[in-house]
Amino acid sequence: MRLERRWLMAAAVALLVGALGAQTYAQLAAPYYRIAATWVARSHPWTITCVDVAQDAARPGVFVRLHGEVRAVANAARPAAILIGRVQTGAAIEGPLIFWIMLLAWPGEARRRGARFIIGIPVFLGLEAATTVCQLLSGFADASAVIAGDPGDITWWERWSRFVESGGRDVLALCAALLTVACARRLVPAGAARSGPWTTPAAYRPTVEPAHRSPSPVVSRTPGFAGQAPPN
Repeated sequence: MRLERRWLMAAAVALLVGALGAQTYAQLAAPYYRIAATWVARSHPWTITCVDVAQDAARPGVFVRLHGEVRAVANAARPAAILIGRVQTGAAIEGPLIFWIMLLAWPGEARRRGARFIIGIPVFLGLEAATTVCQLLSGFADASAVIAGDPGDITWWERWSRFVESGGRDVLALCAALLTVACARRLVPAGAARSGPWTTPAAYRPTVEPAHRSPSPVVSRTPGFAGQAPPN
């Protein structure tokens, strides 16, 4: 398949999946979002209760919603705030589409394709945690800042969330895909090229005299008669 046709098909698949499969992908990814968010919340006074995918009454569209509680301190009996973090499903699928389309459509040998897929799984999980999960937890960090008495302070969670929303998600997905391709290229060497008709070692190549040359005359020489014809 020609390279131009490969990328054209990849773009068509990306548009189709992005338009029709955003909600389905978000529902499949919701358990991972909860696991990753719970793991991050262990080092903060946050409690993650559930993650769902549903329409929001306040905003149009379908959202990934992270429900949780924020406490003043980790061992507080009652939560100081109950929050819901939201990310639209259309935004949540952008990074995965770019990452996997780039990775699967990249030309290469079968061994390197398999290596890219295997290496791409942990890279993809890290990409999702750095983008969608961090966006879902951004409101929790803001609530903790307000409870601590810093309502005007912009947390690094908020800065990172703004970066992701303003195109950083696509940049990170592209960089992650290129990093995976580079790692697979270093770990899996290229296969040996097939020897063609002109790749025979020089020692085994027959010497062919050009057709326009006449063969050199053979003159037998006897020791002691250099340059003279032997006597009869």
